[in-house]
Amino acid sequence: MEIAERRRLPSDRAMWQDVTRALSEALGRHEVPCVRGRGRAFVAPISGDCLGGAHAGGDGVRVIVLGGTWFVGRAIVAALRAAGHTPLVVHRGRAEPADLADVEHLHAERQSWPAHRDTLAAFEPGAAIDVSAENGAGARAALDALPSGIRLIALSSVDVYRAYEGMLARQLTDAVPLTEASALRTVRHVEGPHWENLELEERYLAAGAMVLRLGAVYGEHDYQRRFEPVLRRIRGGRTVLPVGAGNFLFSRVYVGDVARAVLAAVTSDHRRHGCFNIVETQTAPMGLFYAQIIAAAGADLELVRVSDEVLPADLRASAAVGQHLLASGQKARDVLGWRDSDPQEALRRSVQWHRANPPKDWDADFSGDDVALRTL
Repeated sequence: MEIAERRRLPSDRAMWQDVTRALSEALGRHEVPCVRGRGRAFVAPISGDCLGGAHAGGDGVRVIVLGGTWFVGRAIVAALRAAGHTPLVVHRGRAEPADLADVEHLHAERQSWPAHRDTLAAFEPGAAIDVSAENGAGARAALDALPSGIRLIALSSVDVYRAYEGMLARQLTDAVPLTEASALRTVRHVEGPHWENLELEERYLAAGAMVLRLGAVYGEHDYQRRFEPVLRRIRGGRTVLPVGAGNFLFSRVYVGDVARAVLAAVTSDHRRHGCFNIVETQTAPMGLFYAQIIAAAGADLELVRVSDEVLPADLRASAAVGQHLLASGQKARDVLGWRDSDPQEALRRSVQWHRANPPKDWDADFSGDDVALRTL
């Protein structure tokens, strides 16, 4: 894959990458040429009758989910099942938790998907959702494998906007909230040579797809542990949390609301391709968000302001930021009829899950906090 030339960013760019890396969405991604259901396997190619069958009322849509076993994907699959649709999950087969929804699976490496085009066509899908394309090559492999004439949906991120580039470069570039018409980045591969949402958007939009640009996704099964900077200090019995200015506005979205957006896109009467921001209606600045996590956990942890320069690495998202990444989801609400859920309830559910499922190797070293607090 050809890598676009990258503009040099300031020498302290690493700090600002810490800010976004703590929040941005990235999904995990050999070959087992078979389709598997719970406790059974069908050798490909297979007939459509082997995969799901009719639903009560006959209103369900047969949906291919490309990458559906991790954080966002598993929520989408569960929502599709609950709504009476028939998903076929296509993935590498490396992550298949026991509590996944009981649906059929095709195990295959993404680059080999075009070789399974007949199998995917036999499923007779009405729609496909690509959860984990990652870049243009990934999108191309999917599009070469999928049958023509179906509804296409692809997940992207608000990191495609020029404001993201401005935030990394510590430059003010765009007014907020960001809309789907806001300027896009000119620098590519800012997260490394393998990741580029602009590439996957270009390919999917050219194929007539709906592209859902997600905010920073949080919720149950978040393997990036976005709440961990706060929760590990609660777990460790800390009473003080050093924070910076805490003014950063980065639109978030609950994982269940992403799944609801996909359901809306699958069933919407809106047939034109285009982009939709999928973000919460209101966004708390980072310092307030930390306080909301503490409150949802029922913990006693005081936020104490320190200089941004002495913040521990995992708390740098609370540093002062000039260019915000606040986006508007109004288009998705108007066109798709999508609505986000109650933010307090979504946060409560998320915090509850993370407290009940702490990482096995969580970091109990708080020496960085002590160093920061001694500067007061």
